[in-house]
Amino acid sequence: MQTAPNLPLTAQEAAAELGISPAAFWRAVATGRMPAPCYPAPRAPWWYRNELSAALAATRALPSEAKASRKASRLAAAG
Repeated sequence: MQTAPNLPLTAQEAAAELGISPAAFWRAVATGRMPAPCYPAPRAPWWYRNELSAALAATRALPSEAKASRKASRLAAAG
């Protein structure tokens, strides 16, 4: 079965999709590393798979950007 790329997911499904626990997923949402949910009904948060994928890609890019920034500041301080 092929899934739609923009399929809405519950918090449990989103956490499973990312391979993390539901508590870790909610912490990522609270800190802004994952997108805020859409509420089609009260007390029914959903996330879209393509938004989660984009947020995950951006989160994975952060360490390499931080490393490049630290290296540039060391080089500027040394020379």
